[in-house]
Amino acid sequence: MDKIMRRVRMAERRVVRRTQKQDDQLNAIRRRQQRKQIVDVQRNAGRQLAIAIKHRHEDWELGPIAPRRDINRVDESGNYWGSISSDQAQLQNPMITEEQLEARSAWAGGAKYLCLAEGDRVVVLDGPYKGKISKVRKISKEYMTAQLDEDIMTNQTIPEYMRSKDVDYVEPAPAAVPISSLRLVHPLPDPNTGVVRDVVIRQLKPISILHDRPTRRVSFSRIIPGENVKIPWPKAELKPKVEYECDTRRAEVEERTFVPTLLTPPMPQSVLDELRGRYSKFRTRHEPEYIAKIEAQEAEKEARKKSAKTMLLPVQELNRKLRAERRALGQPELTQEMLEKIGQVIAKNQAMRAAGKNQAVDNVQKAVEQLSIKDQAVLETKEPRA
Repeated sequence: MDKIMRRVRMAERRVVRRTQKQDDQLNAIRRRQQRKQIVDVQRNAGRQLAIAIKHRHEDWELGPIAPRRDINRVDESGNYWGSISSDQAQLQNPMITEEQLEARSAWAGGAKYLCLAEGDRVVVLDGPYKGKISKVRKISKEYMTAQLDEDIMTNQTIPEYMRSKDVDYVEPAPAAVPISSLRLVHPLPDPNTGVVRDVVIRQLKPISILHDRPTRRVSFSRIIPGENVKIPWPKAELKPKVEYECDTRRAEVEERTFVPTLLTPPMPQSVLDELRGRYSKFRTRHEPEYIAKIEAQEAEKEARKKSAKTMLLPVQELNRKLRAERRALGQPELTQEMLEKIGQVIAKNQAMRAAGKNQAVDNVQKAVEQLSIKDQAVLETKEPRA
């Protein structure tokens, strides 16, 4: 069984390495595509700017004989007159950074806890729709933009592959507005008169942030900093659900059609084999019969190894016989004469060691006396200071 478990662990590690390699390759491809997209956006922006400068000079210099551009023809930038591409209409800029996202949503509490939701009434501060009040229909947290109701539109060029007989080459589409160009509009009572009127809220702050670990959801409230006025969230509109004949109703799902018992297994063995993969190399649970079979095979291998050890050469047989005879003799015993001889040798070694130590001590003492005599002589030769 140890061999099977090692094989399972090896297969798991192999899968992990292969998955990591695939992830690295996909990340590299994604980075290359992003770099290519960034380069394309930069080139497109520079090309459109150069074309606009060229057209402005032509209109100024040629005057009444300037070419007409409001025709059904694509200009040098790939768009029709008075329209922009879909990426520009939705402000899908791959070069946007985290700092830019935070700057766009700074007044609404930041990008992490955005105090703006679908259904809020906002006012546009910039652009051709400046001063327009509309509801937020969709929010893109990837680019920190918002789509308002259908009255905030822009002319968008329809790509060639999306056109049909009923689709024109230019169609109005909802324009994406950066959140930095929006401000929340909410009815609040006037502190002087008490009359409820619409107020433009220029800053919001998140409070009471709660993290629900089981569902991984974050809930918080929003207030006006400095005023401590809590702004309620817009009520979510309930979308009517249409039931079709192929839908499974909740009553049918909750109906109990199978009651397991202790006498019969919960499902047939063939179904279990289909669910967990009977011959999978990642399988770790096996039937007792299979475990007994594997253990029997391992025992047979061990017995075969032991049987090979019984076949010995003549030299090996002789060595075994000699070792058995030595074991039969037992441990050797020391006689009284041997013990006396060992004691004499130990005493002699200790006497020699003690004599050597005494000689070393005498030598050290003599060296110290000589050094002290030399130091005294040096002191006597020195003249006293005046």
